[in-house]
Amino acid sequence: MSLTPDVPSRRTALLAAGFILLSCGHAHLRAQQEAQTPTHASLGIIDTVIVSGNEKTEAYVILDEMTLKSGMAATPELLEYDRNRIYSLGLFTSVDLYYDSLGTKRFLLVNVRERWFIVPVPILGFRDGDPSKFFFGGGLLHYNFRGRNQKLFGSAVFGYDPAFAFSFSDPQYDRADNLFLGASISASKVRNKSVIQSDLTGDFDEQHYDVNGTIGKRLNLFESAGINAGFHAVNIGSLYPGRTVSPDGRDRYIYATASYVYDSRNLLEYATQGSMFFLYFTKYGFGESNVSFSRYGLDARKYFPLGGDFSLAARVQGSLVSGGLVPTYAHVYFGIGEHIRGYYRTIWEGEDIAGGTLELRYALLGAKTIRFSAIPLPDEFSVWRFGVSLALFTDTGLAWFRGDKVHFDSFASGYGGGVHFLLPYGVILRTEYAWNDHRIGQFIIDFRGAI
Repeated sequence: MSLTPDVPSRRTALLAAGFILLSCGHAHLRAQQEAQTPTHASLGIIDTVIVSGNEKTEAYVILDEMTLKSGMAATPELLEYDRNRIYSLGLFTSVDLYYDSLGTKRFLLVNVRERWFIVPVPILGFRDGDPSKFFFGGGLLHYNFRGRNQKLFGSAVFGYDPAFAFSFSDPQYDRADNLFLGASISASKVRNKSVIQSDLTGDFDEQHYDVNGTIGKRLNLFESAGINAGFHAVNIGSLYPGRTVSPDGRDRYIYATASYVYDSRNLLEYATQGSMFFLYFTKYGFGESNVSFSRYGLDARKYFPLGGDFSLAARVQGSLVSGGLVPTYAHVYFGIGEHIRGYYRTIWEGEDIAGGTLELRYALLGAKTIRFSAIPLPDEFSVWRFGVSLALFTDTGLAWFRGDKVHFDSFASGYGGGVHFLLPYGVILRTEYAWNDHRIGQFIIDFRGAI
Protein backbone atom coordinates (compact mmCIF):
# COMPACT_ATOMS: atom_id res chain seq x y z
CA MET A 1 0.00 0.00 0.00
CA SER A 2 1.42 3.42 -0.94
CA LEU A 3 0.65 6.77 0.61
CA THR A 4 1.71 10.24 -0.44
CA PRO A 5 2.40 12.18 2.78
CA ASP A 6 1.90 15.93 2.62
CA VAL A 7 4.55 16.65 5.28
CA PRO A 8 7.78 15.34 3.70
CA SER A 9 10.05 17.36 6.01
CA ARG A 10 9.33 15.02 8.91
CA ARG A 11 10.37 12.02 6.85
CA THR A 12 13.56 13.75 5.76
CA ALA A 13 14.45 14.43 9.40
CA LEU A 14 13.86 10.81 10.31
CA LEU A 15 16.00 9.54 7.46
CA ALA A 16 18.78 11.86 8.59
CA ALA A 17 18.42 10.48 12.10
CA GLY A 18 18.81 6.99 10.68
CA PHE A 19 22.20 7.83 9.19
CA ILE A 20 23.27 9.35 12.52
CA LEU A 21 22.19 6.22 14.39
CA LEU A 22 24.01 3.87 12.05
CA SER A 23 27.24 5.80 12.39
CA CYS A 24 26.82 5.81 16.17
CA GLY A 25 26.29 2.06 16.22
CA HIS A 26 29.51 1.40 14.33
CA ALA A 27 31.41 3.86 16.54
CA HIS A 28 30.61 1.92 19.72
CA LEU A 29 34.17 1.99 21.08
CA ARG A 30 34.18 5.77 21.00
CA ALA A 31 30.80 5.81 22.75
CA GLN A 32 32.15 3.49 25.44
CA GLN A 33 35.07 5.83 26.09
CA GLU A 34 32.73 8.82 26.27
CA ALA A 35 30.50 7.05 28.81
CA GLN A 36 33.53 6.60 31.07
CA THR A 37 35.07 10.05 30.58
CA PRO A 38 34.23 12.48 33.42
CA THR A 39 32.70 15.73 32.21
CA HIS A 40 32.11 17.12 35.73
CA ALA A 41 34.63 17.84 38.49
CA SER A 42 36.11 14.69 39.97
CA LEU A 43 35.04 13.74 43.49
CA GLY A 44 38.23 11.73 43.89
CA ILE A 45 39.78 8.37 43.11
CA ILE A 46 37.93 5.24 44.26
CA ASP A 47 39.98 2.86 46.44
CA THR A 48 37.21 0.30 46.87
CA VAL A 49 33.57 -0.30 45.99
CA ILE A 50 31.24 -1.53 48.74
CA VAL A 51 27.80 -3.04 48.03
CA SER A 52 25.11 -3.11 50.73
CA GLY A 53 21.43 -4.01 50.96
CA ASN A 54 21.77 -7.04 48.65
CA GLU A 55 20.40 -9.71 50.97
CA LYS A 56 19.81 -12.25 48.17
CA THR A 57 21.57 -10.80 45.12
CA GLU A 58 25.23 -11.69 44.58
CA ALA A 59 27.40 -8.56 44.72
CA TYR A 60 29.05 -9.33 41.37
CA VAL A 61 25.68 -9.00 39.60
CA ILE A 62 25.77 -5.32 40.59
CA LEU A 63 29.51 -4.72 40.17
CA ASP A 64 29.58 -6.22 36.66
CA GLU A 65 26.98 -3.67 35.51
CA MET A 66 28.98 -0.62 36.64
CA THR A 67 31.43 1.53 34.71
CA LEU A 68 33.09 2.78 37.91
CA LYS A 69 35.82 0.53 39.33
CA SER A 70 38.59 0.80 41.91
CA GLY A 71 41.28 3.19 40.73
CA MET A 72 38.87 5.33 38.66
CA ALA A 73 37.84 8.93 39.32
CA ALA A 74 34.25 9.32 40.52
CA THR A 75 32.10 12.16 39.15
CA PRO A 76 28.46 13.04 39.84
CA GLU A 77 27.65 12.21 36.21
CA LEU A 78 29.15 8.72 36.38
CA LEU A 79 27.47 8.05 39.74
CA GLU A 80 24.08 8.84 38.19
CA TYR A 81 24.86 6.81 35.06
CA ASP A 82 25.77 3.71 37.10
CA ARG A 83 22.78 4.20 39.40
CA ASN A 84 20.45 3.96 36.39
CA ARG A 85 22.27 0.95 34.94
CA ILE A 86 21.93 -0.94 38.23
CA TYR A 87 18.26 0.00 38.42
CA SER A 88 17.81 -1.32 34.88
CA LEU A 89 18.69 -4.81 36.11
CA GLY A 90 15.08 -4.92 37.33
CA LEU A 91 16.06 -6.34 40.71
CA PHE A 92 15.78 -3.31 43.00
CA THR A 93 13.16 -0.80 44.10
CA SER A 94 15.81 1.81 44.83
CA VAL A 95 19.52 2.32 44.11
CA ASP A 96 21.79 4.95 45.71
CA LEU A 97 25.52 5.60 45.17
CA TYR A 98 27.66 7.60 47.60
CA TYR A 99 31.31 8.61 47.40
CA ASP A 100 32.99 9.13 50.79
CA SER A 101 36.24 8.67 52.66
CA LEU A 102 37.30 7.21 55.99
CA GLY A 103 40.80 8.23 56.98
CA THR A 104 42.97 7.71 53.93
CA LYS A 105 40.53 5.25 52.33
CA ARG A 106 38.13 6.58 49.67
CA PHE A 107 35.21 4.36 48.81
CA LEU A 108 32.10 4.17 46.66
CA LEU A 109 29.08 2.80 48.54
CA VAL A 110 26.33 1.17 46.47
CA ASN A 111 23.16 0.78 48.53
CA VAL A 112 20.18 -1.11 47.09
CA ARG A 113 16.74 -2.24 48.18
CA GLU A 114 15.67 -5.52 46.65
CA ARG A 115 12.35 -6.22 45.00
CA TRP A 116 10.09 -9.11 45.83
CA PHE A 117 11.57 -11.65 43.45
CA ILE A 118 8.77 -14.23 43.12
CA VAL A 119 5.91 -12.34 41.54
CA PRO A 120 2.53 -13.54 40.24
CA VAL A 121 1.91 -11.77 36.95
CA PRO A 122 -1.70 -11.04 35.93
CA ILE A 123 -2.21 -11.08 32.15
CA LEU A 124 -5.21 -9.15 30.89
CA GLY A 125 -6.01 -6.96 27.90
CA PHE A 126 -7.13 -6.57 24.30
CA ARG A 127 -5.04 -7.78 21.37
CA ASP A 128 -3.99 -4.87 19.17
CA GLY A 129 -6.21 -2.57 21.25
CA ASP A 130 -9.38 -4.20 19.89
CA PRO A 131 -12.09 -4.70 22.60
CA SER A 132 -13.39 -7.76 20.71
CA LYS A 133 -10.01 -9.49 21.19
CA PHE A 134 -10.06 -9.96 24.97
CA PHE A 135 -7.47 -12.23 26.61
CA PHE A 136 -6.76 -13.13 30.23
CA GLY A 137 -4.48 -15.37 32.23
CA GLY A 138 -1.51 -15.28 34.53
CA GLY A 139 2.07 -16.25 35.08
CA LEU A 140 4.67 -16.73 37.77
CA LEU A 141 8.01 -14.94 37.46
CA HIS A 142 11.14 -15.41 39.53
CA TYR A 143 13.25 -12.32 38.87
CA ASN A 144 16.38 -13.43 40.67
CA PHE A 145 16.69 -17.20 40.93
CA ARG A 146 19.62 -18.17 43.21
CA GLY A 147 20.50 -14.46 43.56
CA ARG A 148 22.28 -14.47 40.18
CA ASN A 149 19.78 -12.47 38.08
CA GLN A 150 18.50 -15.70 36.56
CA LYS A 151 14.92 -15.52 35.29
CA LEU A 152 12.29 -18.27 35.47
CA PHE A 153 8.88 -17.55 33.93
CA GLY A 154 5.82 -19.66 33.25
CA SER A 155 2.52 -18.35 31.87
CA ALA A 156 -0.90 -19.41 30.61
CA VAL A 157 -3.17 -17.16 28.53
CA PHE A 158 -6.80 -17.82 27.61
CA GLY A 159 -9.40 -16.08 25.49
CA TYR A 160 -8.13 -14.50 22.27
CA ASP A 161 -4.86 -16.17 21.11
CA PRO A 162 -4.47 -18.67 24.00
CA ALA A 163 -0.89 -19.69 24.78
CA PHE A 164 1.34 -21.53 27.22
CA ALA A 165 5.03 -20.75 27.71
CA PHE A 166 7.99 -21.44 29.97
CA SER A 167 11.42 -19.82 29.81
CA PHE A 168 14.72 -19.65 31.68
CA SER A 169 17.66 -17.28 31.25
CA ASP A 170 21.01 -16.93 32.99
CA PRO A 171 22.98 -13.78 32.02
CA GLN A 172 26.12 -15.03 33.81
CA TYR A 173 26.11 -18.79 33.32
CA ASP A 174 29.93 -18.85 33.20
CA ARG A 175 31.25 -15.65 34.78
CA ALA A 176 34.90 -16.52 34.13
CA ASP A 177 34.29 -16.56 30.35
CA ASN A 178 31.30 -14.14 30.43
CA LEU A 179 28.91 -16.69 28.90
CA PHE A 180 25.12 -16.45 29.08
CA LEU A 181 22.39 -18.92 28.13
CA GLY A 182 18.65 -19.31 27.91
CA ALA A 183 15.89 -21.68 26.82
CA SER A 184 12.15 -21.54 26.19
CA ILE A 185 9.24 -23.71 25.11
CA SER A 186 5.81 -22.50 24.02
CA ALA A 187 2.53 -23.49 22.38
CA SER A 188 -0.09 -21.08 21.08
CA LYS A 189 -3.24 -20.81 19.01
CA VAL A 190 -3.05 -17.57 17.04
CA ARG A 191 -5.77 -15.89 15.02
CA ASN A 192 -4.43 -14.98 11.59
CA LYS A 193 -3.00 -11.46 11.48
CA SER A 194 -2.89 -11.09 7.69
CA VAL A 195 -5.53 -8.70 6.41
CA ILE A 196 -4.75 -9.85 2.87
CA GLN A 197 -5.52 -13.48 3.69
CA SER A 198 -8.59 -12.59 5.75
CA ASP A 199 -10.03 -10.68 2.81
CA LEU A 200 -9.64 -13.80 0.66
CA THR A 201 -11.29 -16.45 2.85
CA GLY A 202 -12.08 -14.91 6.23
CA ASP A 203 -10.18 -15.32 9.48
CA PHE A 204 -8.49 -18.59 10.41
CA ASP A 205 -6.36 -19.97 13.25
CA GLU A 206 -2.69 -20.97 13.32
CA GLN A 207 -1.26 -23.43 15.83
CA HIS A 208 2.37 -22.73 16.75
CA TYR A 209 4.80 -24.90 18.75
CA ASP A 210 8.36 -23.80 19.53
CA VAL A 211 11.39 -24.91 21.51
CA ASN A 212 14.70 -23.06 21.42
CA GLY A 213 17.94 -22.37 23.26
CA THR A 214 20.45 -19.52 23.37
CA ILE A 215 24.14 -19.31 24.17
CA GLY A 216 26.27 -16.20 23.94
CA LYS A 217 29.16 -14.20 25.29
CA ARG A 218 29.29 -10.77 26.90
CA LEU A 219 32.28 -9.21 25.16
CA ASN A 220 32.56 -6.24 27.53
CA LEU A 221 30.34 -3.96 29.58
CA PHE A 222 28.35 -2.83 26.55
CA GLU A 223 28.72 -5.54 23.89
CA SER A 224 27.46 -9.10 23.55
CA ALA A 225 26.99 -11.67 20.80
CA GLY A 226 24.99 -14.89 20.74
CA ILE A 227 23.38 -17.72 18.82
CA ASN A 228 19.79 -18.89 19.24
CA ALA A 229 18.61 -22.13 17.62
CA GLY A 230 15.31 -23.95 17.77
CA PHE A 231 12.57 -26.01 16.19
CA HIS A 232 9.26 -24.53 15.10
CA ALA A 233 6.04 -26.22 13.96
CA VAL A 234 2.98 -24.55 12.41
CA ASN A 235 -0.40 -26.13 11.63
CA ILE A 236 -3.04 -24.32 9.58
CA GLY A 237 -6.34 -26.08 8.94
CA SER A 238 -7.64 -23.55 6.40
CA LEU A 239 -5.49 -24.37 3.37
CA TYR A 240 -4.64 -21.66 0.86
CA PRO A 241 -1.50 -21.01 -1.19
CA GLY A 242 1.13 -19.01 0.71
CA ARG A 243 -0.18 -19.63 4.22
CA THR A 244 2.41 -22.36 4.66
CA VAL A 245 5.29 -23.45 2.47
CA SER A 246 4.18 -27.10 2.65
CA PRO A 247 1.01 -27.78 0.63
CA ASP A 248 -0.56 -29.79 3.48
CA GLY A 249 -0.69 -26.76 5.82
CA ARG A 250 1.98 -28.13 8.17
CA ASP A 251 5.44 -26.54 8.31
CA ARG A 252 8.21 -28.10 10.42
CA TYR A 253 11.63 -26.50 10.37
CA ILE A 254 14.82 -25.71 12.24
CA TYR A 255 15.92 -22.09 12.57
CA ALA A 256 19.00 -20.30 13.91
CA THR A 257 19.77 -16.66 14.69
CA ALA A 258 23.15 -14.99 15.10
CA SER A 259 23.02 -11.59 16.83
CA TYR A 260 25.21 -8.76 18.07
CA VAL A 261 24.18 -6.13 20.62
CA TYR A 262 25.84 -2.91 21.72
CA ASP A 263 23.94 -1.26 24.59
CA SER A 264 25.19 1.68 26.67
CA ARG A 265 21.76 3.05 27.66
CA ASN A 266 21.53 4.48 31.17
CA LEU A 267 17.96 3.33 31.85
CA LEU A 268 16.50 0.58 29.68
CA GLU A 269 12.80 1.36 30.05
CA TYR A 270 13.19 5.11 29.37
CA ALA A 271 16.72 5.99 28.34
CA THR A 272 17.99 9.58 28.15
CA GLN A 273 21.66 8.81 27.45
CA GLY A 274 23.65 6.20 25.51
CA SER A 275 23.12 4.04 22.44
CA MET A 276 21.69 0.67 21.46
CA PHE A 277 22.57 -1.21 18.27
CA PHE A 278 21.05 -4.65 17.61
CA LEU A 279 22.01 -6.56 14.48
CA TYR A 280 20.76 -10.06 13.63
CA PHE A 281 20.57 -12.69 10.91
CA THR A 282 18.08 -15.59 11.00
CA LYS A 283 18.00 -18.64 8.73
CA TYR A 284 14.71 -20.54 8.55
CA GLY A 285 15.11 -24.12 7.33
CA PHE A 286 18.33 -26.08 6.74
CA GLY A 287 17.16 -28.58 4.14
CA GLU A 288 15.00 -30.65 6.49
CA SER A 289 11.75 -29.09 5.17
CA ASN A 290 10.33 -26.98 2.35
CA VAL A 291 10.89 -23.83 4.43
CA SER A 292 14.01 -21.98 3.29
CA PHE A 293 14.40 -18.23 3.67
CA SER A 294 16.51 -15.74 5.65
CA ARG A 295 15.85 -12.49 7.48
CA TYR A 296 18.35 -9.68 8.15
CA GLY A 297 17.48 -7.03 10.69
CA LEU A 298 18.71 -4.09 12.74
CA ASP A 299 17.41 -1.84 15.51
CA ALA A 300 19.55 1.25 16.22
CA ARG A 301 18.73 3.83 18.90
CA LYS A 302 20.55 6.91 20.15
CA TYR A 303 19.75 9.13 23.13
CA PHE A 304 21.09 12.69 23.38
CA PRO A 305 20.98 14.60 26.70
CA LEU A 306 20.40 18.24 25.69
CA GLY A 307 20.66 19.87 29.11
CA GLY A 308 17.98 21.61 31.11
CA ASP A 309 16.03 18.32 31.58
CA PHE A 310 15.63 17.97 27.79
CA SER A 311 16.70 14.90 25.81
CA LEU A 312 16.31 13.63 22.25
CA ALA A 313 15.65 9.99 21.37
CA ALA A 314 16.08 8.66 17.83
CA ARG A 315 15.49 5.22 16.36
CA VAL A 316 15.76 3.49 13.00
CA GLN A 317 14.77 -0.15 12.55
CA GLY A 318 13.95 -2.64 9.83
CA SER A 319 14.38 -6.10 8.38
CA LEU A 320 14.70 -7.63 4.90
CA VAL A 321 14.18 -11.18 3.65
CA SER A 322 15.84 -13.29 0.97
CA GLY A 323 15.47 -16.82 -0.33
CA GLY A 324 12.30 -18.84 -0.88
CA LEU A 325 8.64 -18.31 -0.09
CA VAL A 326 7.90 -16.38 3.11
CA PRO A 327 4.67 -17.88 4.52
CA THR A 328 1.90 -15.67 5.83
CA TYR A 329 2.70 -16.40 9.48
CA ALA A 330 6.23 -14.95 8.98
CA HIS A 331 5.08 -11.63 7.53
CA VAL A 332 5.92 -8.36 9.31
CA TYR A 333 3.52 -5.56 10.23
CA PHE A 334 2.99 -2.01 11.32
CA GLY A 335 -0.12 -1.81 13.47
CA ILE A 336 0.73 -5.10 15.23
CA GLY A 337 3.71 -4.90 17.56
CA GLU A 338 5.32 -1.94 15.78
CA HIS A 339 3.17 1.17 15.35
CA ILE A 340 3.15 4.47 13.48
CA ARG A 341 1.50 6.96 15.79
CA GLY A 342 -1.20 8.73 13.81
CA TYR A 343 -1.91 5.35 12.14
CA TYR A 344 -1.77 3.42 15.39
CA ARG A 345 -4.56 0.97 14.52
CA THR A 346 -3.90 0.85 10.77
CA ILE A 347 -2.24 -2.39 9.65
CA TRP A 348 0.41 -2.52 6.94
CA GLU A 349 1.65 -5.97 5.96
CA GLY A 350 4.70 -7.13 4.07
CA GLU A 351 7.80 -9.28 3.90
CA ASP A 352 10.14 -6.35 4.57
CA ILE A 353 9.79 -3.44 6.98
CA ALA A 354 11.55 -0.16 7.81
CA GLY A 355 10.74 2.66 10.18
CA GLY A 356 12.09 5.53 12.26
CA THR A 357 11.21 7.75 15.20
CA LEU A 358 12.34 11.04 16.71
CA GLU A 359 11.17 12.00 20.20
CA LEU A 360 11.98 15.22 22.08
CA ARG A 361 11.40 14.88 25.83
CA TYR A 362 11.29 17.16 28.84
CA ALA A 363 11.51 15.64 32.33
CA LEU A 364 8.69 17.46 34.08
CA LEU A 365 9.35 15.31 37.14
CA GLY A 366 12.61 13.41 37.11
CA ALA A 367 12.50 9.83 38.35
CA LYS A 368 12.10 9.95 42.13
CA THR A 369 12.19 7.10 44.63
CA ILE A 370 9.51 7.46 47.30
CA ARG A 371 9.20 5.39 50.46
CA PHE A 372 5.65 5.02 51.85
CA SER A 373 6.49 4.30 55.48
CA ALA A 374 2.93 4.98 56.64
CA ILE A 375 1.56 2.11 54.52
CA PRO A 376 1.70 -1.30 56.26
CA LEU A 377 3.43 -3.15 53.40
CA PRO A 378 6.48 -5.41 53.27
CA ASP A 379 9.67 -3.43 52.69
CA GLU A 380 9.94 -4.74 49.12
CA PHE A 381 6.61 -3.09 48.24
CA SER A 382 6.92 0.17 50.18
CA VAL A 383 9.54 1.78 47.90
CA TRP A 384 8.13 3.11 44.62
CA ARG A 385 9.68 5.03 41.73
CA PHE A 386 7.82 7.69 39.77
CA GLY A 387 8.58 10.15 36.98
CA VAL A 388 6.71 12.27 34.43
CA SER A 389 7.96 13.50 31.04
CA LEU A 390 6.43 15.60 28.27
CA ALA A 391 7.21 14.52 24.71
CA LEU A 392 6.92 15.62 21.08
CA PHE A 393 7.38 12.90 18.47
CA THR A 394 7.28 11.97 14.81
CA ASP A 395 7.16 8.44 13.34
CA THR A 396 7.51 7.07 9.83
CA GLY A 397 7.43 3.56 8.41
CA LEU A 398 6.65 1.17 5.59
CA ALA A 399 6.02 -2.57 5.16
CA TRP A 400 6.28 -4.00 1.65
CA PHE A 401 6.60 -7.18 -0.40
CA ARG A 402 9.53 -8.12 -2.60
CA GLY A 403 8.87 -6.79 -6.06
CA ASP A 404 6.95 -3.74 -4.84
CA LYS A 405 8.22 -0.38 -6.01
CA VAL A 406 9.34 1.51 -2.91
CA HIS A 407 10.09 5.25 -2.83
CA PHE A 408 10.08 8.01 -0.21
CA ASP A 409 6.43 8.84 -0.81
CA SER A 410 5.50 5.25 0.07
CA PHE A 411 6.24 5.90 3.75
CA ALA A 412 3.41 6.72 6.15
CA SER A 413 4.13 9.31 8.84
CA GLY A 414 2.59 10.72 12.00
CA TYR A 415 3.43 13.28 14.64
CA GLY A 416 2.12 14.54 17.96
CA GLY A 417 2.80 14.90 21.66
CA GLY A 418 1.94 13.41 25.00
CA VAL A 419 2.69 12.74 28.64
CA HIS A 420 4.75 9.73 29.70
CA PHE A 421 4.58 8.29 33.21
CA LEU A 422 7.40 6.21 34.74
CA LEU A 423 5.62 3.90 37.20
CA PRO A 424 6.88 1.42 39.82
CA TYR A 425 8.59 -1.75 38.61
CA GLY A 426 9.76 -0.09 35.38
CA VAL A 427 6.29 0.27 33.81
CA ILE A 428 5.95 3.13 31.28
CA LEU A 429 2.47 4.52 30.59
CA ARG A 430 2.25 6.69 27.46
CA THR A 431 -0.76 8.95 26.91
CA GLU A 432 -0.45 10.66 23.53
CA TYR A 433 -2.32 12.43 20.78
CA ALA A 434 -1.10 12.00 17.19
CA TRP A 435 -1.98 13.22 13.69
CA ASN A 436 -1.23 11.34 10.47
CA ASP A 437 -0.22 12.63 7.02
CA HIS A 438 -3.79 13.67 6.34
CA ARG A 439 -4.04 15.54 9.66
CA ILE A 440 -6.50 13.04 11.10
CA GLY A 441 -5.95 12.76 14.85
CA GLN A 442 -6.22 9.95 17.37
CA PHE A 443 -5.73 9.48 21.12
CA ILE A 444 -3.33 6.71 22.19
CA ILE A 445 -2.81 4.93 25.50
CA ASP A 446 0.09 2.50 25.45
CA PHE A 447 2.39 0.64 27.80
CA ARG A 448 5.73 0.77 26.05
CA GLY A 449 9.28 1.49 27.17
CA ALA A 450 12.03 3.47 25.51
CA ILE A 451 11.87 3.68 21.72
